[in-house]
Amino acid sequence: MIVENGTHDIEIESAHGRLLDAVNTIITCLAVLGNGMVITVMLLRRRVFSSFTNRLILHQSIIDCVAGVVFFSHQVLLKNILTPVSMKDTIIGQLLCRLIHTHVSLWCINVTSTYNLVVISLERFMATCYPVKHRNSWSVAKLKFAIGTAWAIGFIYGSHYIFMYEAGQDGCQRTTLETGLKIFENVVVAFIEYLVPITILIYTYSRIIIKLTKKSANPMYGPRNAMNKAKKSVLVTTVLIGLMFVVCWTPKVVFRTCSFIMGKNDGWFYAITNILVACNTFVNPIIYCFKYEHFRSELRSLVIRRCRRNRVEDRNAIPMPAAAPRMNPNLAVQSL
Repeated sequence: MIVENGTHDIEIESAHGRLLDAVNTIITCLAVLGNGMVITVMLLRRRVFSSFTNRLILHQSIIDCVAGVVFFSHQVLLKNILTPVSMKDTIIGQLLCRLIHTHVSLWCINVTSTYNLVVISLERFMATCYPVKHRNSWSVAKLKFAIGTAWAIGFIYGSHYIFMYEAGQDGCQRTTLETGLKIFENVVVAFIEYLVPITILIYTYSRIIIKLTKKSANPMYGPRNAMNKAKKSVLVTTVLIGLMFVVCWTPKVVFRTCSFIMGKNDGWFYAITNILVACNTFVNPIIYCFKYEHFRSELRSLVIRRCRRNRVEDRNAIPMPAAAPRMNPNLAVQSL
């Protein structure tokens, strides 16, 4: 009876593993297809999407597309390949533990994606609240510096996982730290992953809304309806950004804090929080691109042009009965 219960538990765990792999695969497909479409449209319409904001949005889509692929590699491919491998205190075991099982590259890209969102919000803040300074100060060099800064923050943050885990007799486990260092590490992680980005997003977009509200109340800035429309667009974008960032990242922060306080780590809750964070890779294109009217019009134009081209090619196609005499002149003479 004990053996039967053990076999049943193994079957349930295997079914849950396959379900988790299926969910992770769906998330990857959504991230790659959604961001791939955004990248394709913006590259085909490179002259139209040449502003600083559009370049940052393109960069955001590239990051999220890569994040989707890395997420699939870690959560599906490498997990199934490396599960049977036992962690031993050897060079190979340490490398597998510190570089693969800790998902260092995945968290580097996730944090890079977060701070690229921060760069977008800061650029929009400067363009809205300080337009003259924005035009005079923003350049291609500063754009590259901002993008490089986002990548640097992501990789510097992610690299700390290499030193926080080690391979031992019980597998890949966290390095033993004193209580003070554990508290410090959890506080720093919460600040970098969550508190700093969300604070900047709230501040910048709140200032943008206030600025647009003042402009809409002043007749010098044009018709009130136009300003109300712009204000509504920014407000919707702000709510979506803040809401989706909170939805995707808050469970991860709460779970990590509770796990540290209670000293327990539930595998399923950990997997769910990782899934929610991964959902941010395909939600961002919806927020920044599908709510972007200019992008929608260009996408519609490309689709319509492609459909018209296909129709023209179909109309120009020669029916088979009519094409037969052209292909064989003797048939044409015989028919006469």
